[in-house]
Amino acid sequence: MGMSDIFSEVYGTYYNIVADILGKAASDGLTLEHLKRIVYKEGYEESGLELLPALTDEKWLLLTKEIKTPLRHKPSMPLTLLQKQWLKAVLLDERVRLFFTDDELANEEKALEDVEPLYRPEQFVFFDRFVDGDAYKSARYRENFRQILCAIKEHTAIDASYRTNKDNVIVWTNLVPITLEYSAKDDKFRLQGMAGSRHVTLNLGKIITVELGEPLEKELPLISASQEKMVLELVDERHTMMRALMHFSDLAKETEKLDDTHYLLTVFYDKSDETEMVYRVLSFGPTMKVREPECFVELLKERLKEQMQASQ
Repeated sequence: MGMSDIFSEVYGTYYNIVADILGKAASDGLTLEHLKRIVYKEGYEESGLELLPALTDEKWLLLTKEIKTPLRHKPSMPLTLLQKQWLKAVLLDERVRLFFTDDELANEEKALEDVEPLYRPEQFVFFDRFVDGDAYKSARYRENFRQILCAIKEHTAIDASYRTNKDNVIVWTNLVPITLEYSAKDDKFRLQGMAGSRHVTLNLGKIITVELGEPLEKELPLISASQEKMVLELVDERHTMMRALMHFSDLAKETEKLDDTHYLLTVFYDKSDETEMVYRVLSFGPTMKVREPECFVELLKERLKEQMQASQ
C-alpha cells in the first residue's frame, strides 16, 4: 500500500474542507464565490487545482452545478481504523514525541493501546543521511526542546547555555527564539533566534540548559534568510505531483498546471540548505526536472558524476 492509498482513506485537510462545504450547502446554502473562498482560505496554494473542478463539475456528485447538495445533514467524521493505525505509527517517531508532554503521550498511548501501528520506524532505511543525529530520547534534550517550543508559542525570551564545536560554553541571555527547523539530511533540529539585532542559529543537540525569560513586549522580529527560487517541471507519473507537494510541504511554493500530466512547481528555500535540496530533488529521479536556476542544475550534475565515479 502506497502513501497515496493511505491518505486517500483518512480525513485530512481536504476532507475537512469538503465536509465544511457540504455542511454549509446543506444548511445555509452556498454560492460559488463562497465555495472558492473556503477552498483557498482553508487549503493550500494548489488546492484549487483538484478540489474546485471535482466539486463544481459534478465529478464527485457531491454538489450540483447550482451549488446544491443532496445531503441533508453535515457529514460526521469518526476516526477510521486506518487513521488510528497511522497515528499509532506516527507516535513511535521520537521526533514527533518531542512535541508532546509525558502526560499527553501516556494518554495517547492508552487510547491507542489495542491498535497495531501501520508501520514501525525500524522498517525504514535512510541513505545519504548522517548517522550522528540528535539524541531525541535524552531527557535533557526533550526538556530543552519543550522549553524552546513553549517560548516560541508564548512569545518569551530564553536564557540558554550552549557548547560550541571547540568545546567552549557560551551563555545566551534574552535570546528570542523565532523558529525550530529540522534538517532531514543531518537528522538534527536547529533553533533560529535573535540576540539583540544579531541572527543566531543554534543546534539543539549542543544546547546544555534552557530557562524561560520574560514575555516579549513587541512583535517577534523577522529573520531575513537568503531565499532562493527553484522552478521544477514534473511529469505526474507514479503520483509524482502528490509526492512532491508532500515532500516540499515545509517550503513556500507555487504550482502551475501545464497539461494533464505536466506541472510547474516553484519552491523557495534557504540558501544554507542548498546541499540538502540537491538530495531532495534527486530522490524523484527522471520524473522531476530543474528548469532554473542554472547553478542548481550544475550542482545536480556534479553530484550525479560523483555517484557514477563511486559506483565504478
